[in-house]
Amino acid sequence: MTGSVPTSVTPVYVPYATLISALDTLRTHGIPRSGKIDKTIWDSQSGTIQAQLILAFRFLGLIDDQKAVLPALPPLVAASGEERKPILKKIIEDKYRDVVSLDLTTISQGQLDEAFRKFDISGSTLTRATRFFVKACSELGVPMAKRFSERSRPVAGQRKKRVPNTGGGSTPQDTVPLVPQANAWEERLLEKFPAYDPAWSDDLKTKWFEGFERLMKAKG
Repeated sequence: MTGSVPTSVTPVYVPYATLISALDTLRTHGIPRSGKIDKTIWDSQSGTIQAQLILAFRFLGLIDDQKAVLPALPPLVAASGEERKPILKKIIEDKYRDVVSLDLTTISQGQLDEAFRKFDISGSTLTRATRFFVKACSELGVPMAKRFSERSRPVAGQRKKRVPNTGGGSTPQDTVPLVPQANAWEERLLEKFPAYDPAWSDDLKTKWFEGFERLMKAKG
């Protein structure tokens, strides 16, 4: 289960809880003996999230650009709860070392965004990537400016609707979020992208991943 870590990939922009859930799924069902991770492992997730998890695993150095498992993944999967946190913290501090090297205890949102733009991302991808980073730091004990823990940034485009209660009225507790329309748009965009074929040559696989990352950045 070895391979090479890609030199330039999109940073994690799935929710922190989604990443943890993905690791828990592997812990429950085991890492495939083939030593390969494919997106159908997370069959309860949408195609968009599955693809984003593959990118997340690549960025964190858990798989290589051929989806082969790297040494960092097994101990992360085997650990659970509090045992996993120091392992994941070390990975986050390594993969985001240029960001962590800044004074995170005083950094502003604008400065954090600027640091993440160096990953060549923008728009909703930038927003989600910084949100993941802030949440990861909070959960893993990486010191960060208090302003980030005091407020949460709402998902762009998220709306709420009222659901009548049995008494004929509605209350604030009766509101439920609607799924952002961007998800449907992303699904349609991904459907136009060629499906990944494990039988392709290594060169073609590499070009596919490069094209997929450009697609993700363009939609951001």
